[in-house]
Amino acid sequence: MRRVQQHFGVPWRWTVPGVPRRFLLLACTMSVLAACTIGNRLYLSGELARPAGARKAPAAPPQAVVLDFAYVAEEPGVVGRDFDSVRPIEWKGDPGKAMADLVAGVLGEGGVAVVRAAAETPSLDNVPIRISGNLRRFEVNARRRGGVKIVTEATVALSVTASGGSLSSPLSIGTTISNSDEGVFVTPEGARDVLFASANAAAEEAARRLLDAGVLAPAPSGR
Repeated sequence: MRRVQQHFGVPWRWTVPGVPRRFLLLACTMSVLAACTIGNRLYLSGELARPAGARKAPAAPPQAVVLDFAYVAEEPGVVGRDFDSVRPIEWKGDPGKAMADLVAGVLGEGGVAVVRAAAETPSLDNVPIRISGNLRRFEVNARRRGGVKIVTEATVALSVTASGGSLSSPLSIGTTISNSDEGVFVTPEGARDVLFASANAAAEEAARRLLDAGVLAPAPSGR
């Protein structure tokens, strides 16, 4: 059977009345790309850490031990969704441990001598303050808005509890930080940067509130 290429002497083309041909080509291309990404996964690389060149903790007897923060993921390794491409966003790191590292790092930058320990580690006799935490949210999601614009938004919600030392009862504080970025496509680098920025901002806010509450104070050598 021979494919018909003409109709009434007019060459056959992909046309829809009232719709520009360039728009149809763009729509077809985007549809093909979306179909190819369905079922794929977006992987975020890198380790969650403080910015390069950050101040180091003072060399002094530790005031506090920061334990691994509790964190329960809905899906192991999944930290969000790229809704437009119908795929999960994954990161191989441990959010609970990484956020505890960040809070300890920020406290050290503020002149507070701290140590890190696993959650199951008993209180250290020579460390007066025990800091634990609960990471309630650690996620980054991408959604299409307004046609071609895609918004990538990350939210980190953290509760931190300090106990021991001169505190008559545990002191708990909570903070929630969100950041977003816009673009035409979702990239691993873009999603990672937004998520890590939110995590660092949440750690900075938690540490600041602990210092403002007088729970911890900079060591004399850290001033």
